[in-house]
Amino acid sequence: MNINPAIIAIVEGDGEFDAVPALLRRVLWERLCRYDISAKKPKAAGGKPDLLKRFEKFLEYALIEGCDAIIVLVDADQECPFGKAPELAGRAAALNLNVPVAIVYARSEYETWFISSLSKGTGEPIRSRLGISASVIAPEDVEEIRSAKGWLEHHMPNDRGYKETEDQAALTHYIDLDLAHSRSRSFRRFCHAVDELVNAIDNGSQAVTP
Repeated sequence: MNINPAIIAIVEGDGEFDAVPALLRRVLWERLCRYDISAKKPKAAGGKPDLLKRFEKFLEYALIEGCDAIIVLVDADQECPFGKAPELAGRAAALNLNVPVAIVYARSEYETWFISSLSKGTGEPIRSRLGISASVIAPEDVEEIRSAKGWLEHHMPNDRGYKETEDQAALTHYIDLDLAHSRSRSFRRFCHAVDELVNAIDNGSQAVTP
């Protein structure tokens, strides 16, 4: 039994396993000032296809762990999230779960939110870890980047590759939340989803939102 209310994430793979709880905590603490809600270890699928195929099972696994809310984070890749998120929300709602659920598609990938932090004079911790020059800044519309991982690697030294399991959680601590919020619609959706779940926990709601 949770001493404090807890949110659990369902994510695609190992890279997000440590990264998403860290981001949840940052949004809860730094944006919402909610130190009374914890982020549990997520349920990680073996990739996006497995998550989508066994979506209902992963929701059930999350409930078995014991939680007060569930957030599902999927990379949009080349898909349009505006059609996919409501589809997953409908599948979740059909289960009649006793906890609120929020669906978020990161466009195009989770790493887009790192790129959002690379403005003129910002993002030094990210630049330092990945070896990205101070002259490199994020494009005006970061969500138009087709491969965020590829964009990062393109601007990294030739002898340094981006490694999800090593870099993703570390870089999450360096996301500029305000810049990411202003530049990325999907990051705004993530923050709003966390806010929705917090309100649902407070009000005893079991809403499912796309």
